[in-house]
Amino acid sequence: MRIFNRVVVVLLLAGLFVLGVFGVIYSFDLLPGYRLAELPQTLGLSQVYDGAQGVVSDVENGTLTEIAFLVLVGVALLGLILLILELKPPTPRRVELQKGAYATRSAVKNQVLAAADQAPDAINSSARVKARRGPGAKIKLKAGVRRGEDLRAARSRISEQVGEYLGTAGIPVNRLKVKVSETDPRSGGGSRVN
Repeated sequence: MRIFNRVVVVLLLAGLFVLGVFGVIYSFDLLPGYRLAELPQTLGLSQVYDGAQGVVSDVENGTLTEIAFLVLVGVALLGLILLILELKPPTPRRVELQKGAYATRSAVKNQVLAAADQAPDAINSSARVKARRGPGAKIKLKAGVRRGEDLRAARSRISEQVGEYLGTAGIPVNRLKVKVSETDPRSGGGSRVN
């Protein structure tokens, strides 16, 4: 979204610059023989100008076609959506540990994987860490367990192990979601997910 916003802002600023230059040129009469009223013809935009003037007069008279009305509503909704996205603060890149102390998501992920490796049930594990605007992190952990083990009990034990480990490491956890699947350690594949 940042790139799109920058492109839009650059285009708007370029348009303002061009309008400002033409405003200065026409206000000081630097181009003799040209008037501001003739600007659309000078720029070769007379057809666009006439079309826009027709739409504006249709809006004023209340004689818009259904398609023009839908286009105007779409433009208004697009503008509202872009405004909301611009005003919404970006998601943080670092995990806040406490007031003024931060850790990278990869450091938290490494701690989560270390905690999962210490759990006796977990064979293969992978994690995703998201930072939030307050202290703590949202963690999704996928872990494999041996075939035949109780998946719910294994998930509970792994969740407890990771929670305790991160608590002693000083990493607050906002939400910990653990997904457990049966895995054959020899093949690395999983069959049943819980």
